[in-house]
Order: sequence, then C-alpha cells, then structure tokens
Amino acid sequence: MLWFYLTILAYLFNAFAFILDKYLLVNYNPRPFAYAFWVAILSTFAVALIPFGVVAPGAGYLLIAIISGSAFFIGLIFLYKSMQITDISVATTMSGVATAAFSYFLAVPVLGEPSGVFNSAAIILLIGGTLFLGRTDRKIWFLAIAAGIFFSVSFVFLKISFNLSDFANGFFWTRVGFVGTALVSLISASFRNDVRQSFRGANIKTGSLFISAKILAAAGFILLYYSIQLGEVSVVNSLLGFQFLFIFILALLFRRIIPHIEENIDRRYIINKIVGICLVIAGFLLILIL
Repeated sequence: MLWFYLTILAYLFNAFAFILDKYLLVNYNPRPFAYAFWVAILSTFAVALIPFGVVAPGAGYLLIAIISGSAFFIGLIFLYKSMQITDISVATTMSGVATAAFSYFLAVPVLGEPSGVFNSAAIILLIGGTLFLGRTDRKIWFLAIAAGIFFSVSFVFLKISFNLSDFANGFFWTRVGFVGTALVSLISASFRNDVRQSFRGANIKTGSLFISAKILAAAGFILLYYSIQLGEVSVVNSLLGFQFLFIFILALLFRRIIPHIEENIDRRYIINKIVGICLVIAGFLLILIL
C-alpha cells in the first residue's frame, strides 16, 4: 500500500502548486505556452539522476519517452489555459476526470491492465459529478478534454518506460522529451514572442512564487511517478478525486488572502460544487475497489 500513501501525498503537493499557479496565471496573465515552457525548463533538474544509473536508450525507448514528455507539455498548455479562465476547482476536476477516463481506455489495451476497474456505474458518477461543478462554456469542456487526452497519453507511455527500464531512466528520459518539446516549440515566432512577453512584470516576488510552485509540483510528480511505477496507472489516476478535494478546500481557505483565488461562493453554486466533487470522489473510489 506504499503507492497509495505516496499518491495521496503527491496530490496534496500538487493542490498547493495549483493554487500558486492560479494566482500567477490570473494576476500576471502569462500566456499558457510561456508558463508551460518555463515549467519545462525547470525540469532540467532531472540531470541530477544521471549518476543513479541513467544509460543511453535505444531508439524505441527514446521514442516512447519523447511521446510521454511531449504529450505532458501539450497537456499543461491546455490545463493552464482552462485554469486562467475559470474556477481552479472546475478546471482541475474536469481535466482530471478526462485524464482518468482516457488513461483507462488506453491502459487496458496498451498495458494489459484489468478491464474490470472501470464500469458503467463509475462512469456515471464521474460524468454526473463533473456536470454538477457549475456552468461552463464549450471552450472549458474542450480545454479540459484536450488536457485529459494528452495527460493520459503521457502517463500511459510513462508507465511503459518504467516497465521497460527503471525509475531513474523512465523519469530522466521522459523529462528529456518534455524539455526537448518545449525548446523545439521555439521554432514558432508566436511562441518565442509569448516567452519574451513573460518577462514583463516579472520580479523577485513572482519569480520566487513560481519557483515555490514548481518545487511543490516537482515533489508531487516525483511521488506520483514513483506510485505509477509501483502500481497500476489507471488505479493511481483513480485517486485524483482527493486532489480535487484538496484544491477546493485550499481555494476556500485562501480566497481572502490570495487575490483572484476565490471560488464562486454563491450558496447554490457551493452546494452544487460540493455535490459534484463528492460524486467524482465516489466514482474514483469505485474504480479503486473494483
């Protein structure tokens, strides 16, 4: 059960990181690409793993790692865009539900994971919970589903890389794909301009908050990746409901302290959101016990 406790801790770290991300995305309005780009650049810390058994991969293994890292980068762009324009609990929950669903549909045929973990009752709970979260336009749905698709591809191929090697190599080479995709994206003049624009308004405060958010996120993802190595990717993703609960609680706690973190606190809206998150958690737990 070590993977279970590591997963819960990872989602708690991620919840704190997402709160800081929301503050920076709304208050300083960086382009989602630029924000994802700097997240990728910070991932170069993975070079610290080289002394721990990292070896040169074969072409097939490198391709798997690049697919995982590239999909993760693209998923971040869609997620950050959705976080920028709607409540953080809505954006993260919707994209998380999509990630869990698509991870299952990929993991069963690709990884051979048990097909009994996801049945119609769980699907109904997840979809019903998402619908309760609040009124959102089609753009939010598109962004959330797109983020979920790319994250699911990333996690499934990450699991493949772990199955074919070990944690150090899987983590290192997927980070190479992550950073490499960000750098290659700079071929686009529009993306280069987004990165240049991100320097405007940057100061010690924003830089320290960004670094803090990414340290929390790095700790969360390392724990999450290790959990994926120890367990099944679809089951690890099934615990995402706890991350949504952590985010919702933190958003309510910090809404008067951190500008623009506040959730819509209309009584009816809050009740709907609580019901929605509870249904999503129930759906994920149903996946876990089946």
